[in-house]
Amino acid sequence: MECSDASTSTSSICTMSARQACDKNIGASQVPRELSHSPSPRSSSLPSPTDSPPDSISSLPSIGSSFFFSSAAASPPHSHAHSEHAKDTTQGLIIPSLTLPEPLPQPTQYGKTLGDIRLLIIWDGEEDRDIVSSLLLDDNDDVVDHGIWEDTGEGSVLLASTDWIEHRDPHGLEKFEPARNVEIVARRKAHASCSTLLSLIHTPFHSLLGMIAPHCQPSAALTSFIASPSTPIYTALIVLSKSAPSLAENDLIDALTPHVPVIVLRYGLDQTRFPPRPHMSSFCPTSASALRHGLFRSPETLSSLRYEAAERFLHWREVERAVESIRAAHRETAIHLSEKQPSWDKEKWEAEWESRLSHDVATRSREDTITIRPIDTVRQPPPPVIDPLHFSSLVSFSFSLFGPAKARIRHSLSKFTQKLSDNQVRIALVGSFCVGIGVGWILSNGSGTGV
Repeated sequence: MECSDASTSTSSICTMSARQACDKNIGASQVPRELSHSPSPRSSSLPSPTDSPPDSISSLPSIGSSFFFSSAAASPPHSHAHSEHAKDTTQGLIIPSLTLPEPLPQPTQYGKTLGDIRLLIIWDGEEDRDIVSSLLLDDNDDVVDHGIWEDTGEGSVLLASTDWIEHRDPHGLEKFEPARNVEIVARRKAHASCSTLLSLIHTPFHSLLGMIAPHCQPSAALTSFIASPSTPIYTALIVLSKSAPSLAENDLIDALTPHVPVIVLRYGLDQTRFPPRPHMSSFCPTSASALRHGLFRSPETLSSLRYEAAERFLHWREVERAVESIRAAHRETAIHLSEKQPSWDKEKWEAEWESRLSHDVATRSREDTITIRPIDTVRQPPPPVIDPLHFSSLVSFSFSLFGPAKARIRHSLSKFTQKLSDNQVRIALVGSFCVGIGVGWILSNGSGTGV
């Protein structure tokens, strides 16, 4: 009796141990399911592969192993039926294999604080689009993700990210998406006319202009607000070229510098041989590495570019405000003149003119029937025609000249006598001088002869 009680207790213990092992196995099978649905870790605390090794789950003992049934071996032979029954109840459970996703790239401290960057790039040919990616994004530790080039109406657009954005889906699970805070818009020089580029640059200008009150004057606070990392204006315009500057390129740069900071990078050439154009950006990199470092690793350089872009936007805003005030003054003048002068109605004028014309025609026709217009029967002789070569005319004209001729001769004689009377004293002096000379000469000759 005691033997049978002992065997019964031993079999119950084996059954309980098998059930506990089954419950532990089921709990272990639920662990990978929860881990399979777990979100990717946050960028600031992304786990390394050593934190959760993939073989930690696969190292769990299987249900059919001797771990769960080690106590059955020491049990009496008559408890073998109970262990077989417990084994049959747990034989259908399978632990799935777990493959963890690759860890997300860790963003750098520069990438987390970079903010939004919008770059407008002008390049030479098709191959330069790949050069843009290699110069700015490839092997860049600050870039955690970048997409592919997409052709749009603005040009070829490429989006890149230097940080991750965490959010939760409707089920409450965390998800991480790229920030896409770096936007590169590239256009070929052949398709980049000055008007097209200005329209592209002014598009965010107009959207930002609607956010600022019209009466707000330029100030340091407004400049700092516009130069913040989240404004939609372009940070810089980069001209990529592998040749020396040309006249068309210089004209394009001179036309765009008042609207956006311009950076020229001539890859494959000595940048120091080509001095920058006036009013360009203060940031003048001499190589691709210097350009990448200034944009992604130098907060001072990036802040300087943003302030230059903000100053150019405020200059454009003041010009637009001045033009708009002039147009408003012209509109007010036109409205004032239109209110002062009555408006001319064409239909009303035509109706009045037709009625007045019909009335005047009827009145005039009635006057012709009552009074007959007199007819001139006496013809007046034509006016005489004077022939300038007529003989009598020539004679009379000749005699008419005698009077002026006499007056002229008389005037000439009177002037001559007046001059003569004025010169009488001079003539007397000259004459006495001549007489004295003659007398002396005669006396001198006479005395010589007497000797």
